[in-house]
Amino acid sequence: MIDFTDIIANAQEVNRPELRVIEETLLKAVLSGRPELITRVISETRPREYYFDLHRQLADKIYPDISQGKHVDKITLTALIPEAPTTDKEKVKERQSLLDLIDHLEALDIPEAGKVESYLSIFVEEARRQAARESLQKIQSGFEDQKISPAEAFAKANQVIMDQDTSRRMVGAFKSEAEDWPTYFAALEANQDPTHKFTGLDTGYTHLNNLANGLPEGLFVVGAAPSTGKTTWAKQVADQIVELNPKVVCLFISLEQSREELRVKTLSRLSTVENRDILRGRLDINSPAWKRVKTASDKYTASTAGRFFILEGDKTTTPERIRLAGLQVRRATNAEDLLIVVDYLQIIPTIEDFKDPRSRIDSIMSELRRIARDLGATVMAISSVGRASYDTAGLSSFKESGGIEYAADLGAIMLPRKNGDDIERGKATLEGINLEWIGVDLVVVKNRNGERGKIEFQFFPQISRFKESGEKSLPDAFEAAGKEGRD
Repeated sequence: MIDFTDIIANAQEVNRPELRVIEETLLKAVLSGRPELITRVISETRPREYYFDLHRQLADKIYPDISQGKHVDKITLTALIPEAPTTDKEKVKERQSLLDLIDHLEALDIPEAGKVESYLSIFVEEARRQAARESLQKIQSGFEDQKISPAEAFAKANQVIMDQDTSRRMVGAFKSEAEDWPTYFAALEANQDPTHKFTGLDTGYTHLNNLANGLPEGLFVVGAAPSTGKTTWAKQVADQIVELNPKVVCLFISLEQSREELRVKTLSRLSTVENRDILRGRLDINSPAWKRVKTASDKYTASTAGRFFILEGDKTTTPERIRLAGLQVRRATNAEDLLIVVDYLQIIPTIEDFKDPRSRIDSIMSELRRIARDLGATVMAISSVGRASYDTAGLSSFKESGGIEYAADLGAIMLPRKNGDDIERGKATLEGINLEWIGVDLVVVKNRNGERGKIEFQFFPQISRFKESGEKSLPDAFEAAGKEGRD
């Protein structure tokens, strides 16, 4: 006879921390006094979801007060555990076990945010599996008692499996605002700092930081015509974010260019040695140019490489695989913040076979936004644009644009800057090297939490480098360029 619980049990992850360690880490986070950790844990978990009885009992005592913004520590917790009659040995033993657990948690170090995030994802997945196991056990019981037919049992079991993603997203739901508000506001208050210029990730670009508030958590879509330098721009931004934000790890999903091509872009940008010379092996290793490449390599290795992961995509690199890879790199590094770059949107494979390209992109966009939300990540997706939009910028510029228009938190179009019918060009000296540049504009056409605008760049294709050169508000920029269809 088929054991329906095998369907779920066999999906267990390998090489993960023990569940006891995971639960203790989350309880320690709740008791840490750090609002950002407390908010993340209690917004996604419930006391009843803890597997171990002692953990569940302690969570039952902690969560109500924490949810109301009250201070909870060893002293207040001990006071919440009533004395047991000396004649009731089981109650005495249980109370002592709880006190021992409190002492144990008190001695633990406060976990890093990255560890809490990764352990939280495992905990939520385990809660989801447990709910599925219980449902499947009921189905099996009904099947064995002949209350439901084999066909009905199969259909119900299949529905449980299909509902797993939904149930995962529902874990921790159904909290009233009164329960959630105190911890939300405490985290908001802790984040206030008059010295803050922006709250998102530092991109290394002053104008982009000002316009986008850094690169915030959420989904950022950048569209461009072919050969505009969108991959080069994305790689530079990703490199700069990891270099400037020590608590960030980046996962770069490359579905078009190889790992080697991306690495050469970085070396060329940092060394000002032409990328084609590096890629084709033209350099004398005793020359000044190669010495600059070597210096660039050393710099990148020391500042960025340890927190930068490149996944060369293939037909298995679906949104589900991207989610898993994001979790893996975060767990491997215990990073607090996660940046995922996807290059590019239109060629991400999907498990489902969509007949309509627009529906396919809508589905991918929904999944990427869900990944950003569930993992607390910044997701930057590169997109192609329709041929008719090679010289214009607007939400409708994105190819198969339905989901992009609505799902993106931040949307931008990269366009060649033109003087009349000609692309603007010039020359400049960078680090003693005379180089040609092409004018490129990044037009922010959607900003869910801020203003729109245009950021001007000089693109040096020989060395894969973008340099900011100016910023304009979007209405003025559109008027100056004679654009139509303003949003």
